[in-house]
Amino acid sequence: MYIYQVEISNFCNLTCSYCPHPSQSRAKGNMSFSTFVDVVELAIECGQKNLYLNNFGEPLLHPELLEFISYAKAKGIECNFITNGILFDEAIAWRLSELGMRDIYLSEHLVGQKERIQEMLKENSIPLSIVYTYNPHQQEKHDWAGQVATKTRSTRTLTSSIQEYKPCIFETKKRIVVLWDGSLNTCCIDVNGTGIVGYVKDYLGRTNEYEFNSIPLCNTCDLMREE
Repeated sequence: MYIYQVEISNFCNLTCSYCPHPSQSRAKGNMSFSTFVDVVELAIECGQKNLYLNNFGEPLLHPELLEFISYAKAKGIECNFITNGILFDEAIAWRLSELGMRDIYLSEHLVGQKERIQEMLKENSIPLSIVYTYNPHQQEKHDWAGQVATKTRSTRTLTSSIQEYKPCIFETKKRIVVLWDGSLNTCCIDVNGTGIVGYVKDYLGRTNEYEFNSIPLCNTCDLMREE
């Protein structure tokens, strides 16, 4: 078992048409601190040194994000996350840098966020830098295994049989996603949590018992498959 992502919140401040989040049917909420404590313990048991605090939702909407990162760091776990950047301001930037973070992962759904953040960091000499940017307005999009209607697909399409692709890394490497309520999901693109296999507490001390089980979404997915 290996924690691929931790969804500390599935609230979002955008409603992008190319994302399945606006049609999400499962309950929305923010992860509690006690649940995050269990997540960190599970990560330690999995032998991890890093956690990514994002899935479906904007991490900066969680009021305890900085406390989460601080707690994990004290336990030997470095955290990072992908943000749309809208709420990323000088105060947050300084605090993240104080916590040892140096890299920013940006999903630029609102045009201009990259330039705004870069200028802010430069003007204030904040030791952070944008190391990754996804720009959906310029880069190709996929349809989230049929969860959204879009005219654009990923380079690999399903015109051929799905069996021609190699297995998903969630199967071969036993990756899992922790959702905001502490449930474990077998897939990172499953917006409605149809692949839940239990809760964090269920696997504390039992990480070797986790086994991947496919879900219907696997039949229409060409993502996360090893080259």
